[in-house]
Amino acid sequence: MYFSPDVFYWSGLLAYLGYLSTRRSLTTKEMIRLVFVNTKFTVNEKPPKLIEVYKRDHYVEYEYLLPFGLCLNEKVTEALTQIFTKPVRIYTEHSKLFIRAYNEDLPTEVNHDSFPKRGGWQVPLGLTLEGPVYHNFEKRPHMIVAGMTRYGKSILLKSVLTSLIETNPDNLRVYIIDMKGGLEFGRFDHLRQVVKVGADTSEAKEIFEEVHAEIEKMMKWMRQKRITNVVKSGVKQRTFIIIDEGAQLAPAPFMDKEEKKAMQYCQYVMSEITRVAGALGYRLIYGSQYPTADNLPRQVKQNADGGVSFRLPTKTASLVAIDDTGSEELTIPGRAIYKTSTREEIQTPLIEDDNMLSRLDKYKRKEPKGEGNNGNVNEVGTTPDTKRSDLVQFG
Repeated sequence: MYFSPDVFYWSGLLAYLGYLSTRRSLTTKEMIRLVFVNTKFTVNEKPPKLIEVYKRDHYVEYEYLLPFGLCLNEKVTEALTQIFTKPVRIYTEHSKLFIRAYNEDLPTEVNHDSFPKRGGWQVPLGLTLEGPVYHNFEKRPHMIVAGMTRYGKSILLKSVLTSLIETNPDNLRVYIIDMKGGLEFGRFDHLRQVVKVGADTSEAKEIFEEVHAEIEKMMKWMRQKRITNVVKSGVKQRTFIIIDEGAQLAPAPFMDKEEKKAMQYCQYVMSEITRVAGALGYRLIYGSQYPTADNLPRQVKQNADGGVSFRLPTKTASLVAIDDTGSEELTIPGRAIYKTSTREEIQTPLIEDDNMLSRLDKYKRKEPKGEGNNGNVNEVGTTPDTKRSDLVQFG
């Protein structure tokens, strides 16, 4: 049987460290230095110099000064990782090497209720090794959520919906397109913040026609008022379009002409929302089990400055979803990669349907749809029973 030299190298290094540790207890600093020396991560046989050790609540970080011309490589990174029994982050910054050793592993389950509420349009997306992570829809209006079935995508969408309603009950409007036949989100159509729930292509097209008409009215109003972004206008209302299984709205060759046309229209409006309607107060959350270049509209991908990816089957799918690989390596339900200008591994909030229905019950409509004030907006910013100065009024 053939073994590569690397196998003997790593075996020898780890055995050597193990031998030393049996003779006396090596400190972490000593083991790091041994790795530097044995991997020849040196200049003139001198390893990087330890500058400082920082002890924080969740981790201990070692800061080293890198000599000029010394660059971190995969061999050194892998050897350093082997020292620690808990997760470690190794990175360089301004000619310095940082080795951050965390105290605990990332938990495999995090309850939705464990995240403190924040103001505005911030929602909890998950827990990292350093604490909770929130997504601010005022700064990043659109989001892609991808992941194979049973890994947590729809649960995260429900968690986000719950947070949005509880944080902004009087300023939120939601259109939901549930291409699982309405099975996941149809039960929430009784909430006054939910304008409509669509369960198939025909209903999705109706929703997008309504949203597109609103966008055109809102754009005209903002032009008249010389407003470029609703965030700075004093208008508090925001409209979210949440799509679960958006890939089902992609035309396929076997479909008839009318169905293809309906789906093409849906994709056109999705693109318009992400291209221009973010500044008008519209936010798109696009969910898909398996995003591809064929079923994820290009404008949506380019303009969604926030991506969450649970496990995906291939590197290609991961690249389509978040412009990065790694989703194919996730194995824990609820574990995801959150990608913006940075990348973080998170454990997303878990919320059960019964809990969600119970806590949102106080937001249900007092009258059935179509009778009296159902809490939905008839025209953008105009409710049947009130005229608020912080909502846009038309007509």
